[in-house]
Amino acid sequence: MSIDPVTNTDQDLGAWALKVDGSSTNERSGVGLILKSPEGFTIQTIISFGFSTTNNQAEYEALIAGLKLAKALRIRNLKIYSDSHIVVKQTNGEYIANYPVLAKYQALLQSYLALIPKTQVTQICREENLEADTVSKLVQNSSDLDCSVYFEEL
Repeated sequence: MSIDPVTNTDQDLGAWALKVDGSSTNERSGVGLILKSPEGFTIQTIISFGFSTTNNQAEYEALIAGLKLAKALRIRNLKIYSDSHIVVKQTNGEYIANYPVLAKYQALLQSYLALIPKTQVTQICREENLEADTVSKLVQNSSDLDCSVYFEEL
């Protein structure tokens, strides 16, 4: 049996799921990403920042890092989940990013969203984002990392 590439669409392949969360404290800030294929293959990524951020900036950094990963993997159908009310509403055009720094993040985020043919950004409650939240908090203590987690410092 062969697969006809003309009739094999992105919907047939299913959507990848990306859960993101940013973490910002006085001591350290960074993000956690959980990217899952339609078949269940999971990539966990932690990015630690060598610079300070606000919580909203960390949430934007998480989304942008996730989109960069999705682009590198040539993902064409992506459902993104974040527990950041402000960032999701700004990304979906329901709120305007009035602060200049957040407006720059929003512009950059939109440029990455445009590179993936089918994306959907959804706000979820914190309880539904515990996996990404847990990974984002590992940035606080990178010595606790399991070998299946990709760690990067920016």
